[in-house]
Amino acid sequence: MAPQKLNPSSSTPLYKQVYTILKNRIANGELKPGDKIPTENELIQEYGVSRITIRAAISELVEDRVLERAQGKGTFVCKPKDAYQADDSHGFTQSCYLSGKIPKTTLLTLEYVLPSPKVQSFLQLRDGEPTLLSRRLRFADNEPILIESNYYAPCLSFLEKEDLSGSLFSILHQHGYSIVTQARSLDVCTANKEEAALLNVKRGSPLLLFTDYQLDSEGKPLFFSKQVYCTERLKFYI
Repeated sequence: MAPQKLNPSSSTPLYKQVYTILKNRIANGELKPGDKIPTENELIQEYGVSRITIRAAISELVEDRVLERAQGKGTFVCKPKDAYQADDSHGFTQSCYLSGKIPKTTLLTLEYVLPSPKVQSFLQLRDGEPTLLSRRLRFADNEPILIESNYYAPCLSFLEKEDLSGSLFSILHQHGYSIVTQARSLDVCTANKEEAALLNVKRGSPLLLFTDYQLDSEGKPLFFSKQVYCTERLKFYI
């Protein structure tokens, strides 16, 4: 494909024209997600502009998350992020299927622990009463997406003997439970050493932390959930 020409007489700055041309090359599929874009020298020669102009265009594309830089390797077209519904009314497994993704779950730990005062109060536990905690790593198309920690009310102790490598919502529905979210909050955190290793991101990378208070259809507490999401591979819509 012949390169598009810049218009030096246009009121649009040259760097912005290069920005638009490169963005169009990505939109029309000439440059695909994961492709390495031409080097600065190649773009300078192709468009006949200065290095400063090329760098300004690329920097804006990186800022807009159209491109991403890899140290020592070059600049690449960003892969599109998966989109998930922010209210999580379907659960992760169903959200994956709705997005055309294949879900997978690895159970990290399943044990009884003493809950924090906040969890104890929500689950209506006595002082010193332990709660069943599951920690699961969840994948979409074999990419690690989130780490989920669920603290269960005593009525869900049967989950200790269930296969938690699939949909929790499905298991609970099979046992006659309907799930109602009492409240969901969102915060931003950074990946610690363990989270970085599990999610395959750098330590200190930004993560989204969702906290859910889940009830049954009669308003009784079922479980308290914390989910840490990798922001590099997904986005949420509201």
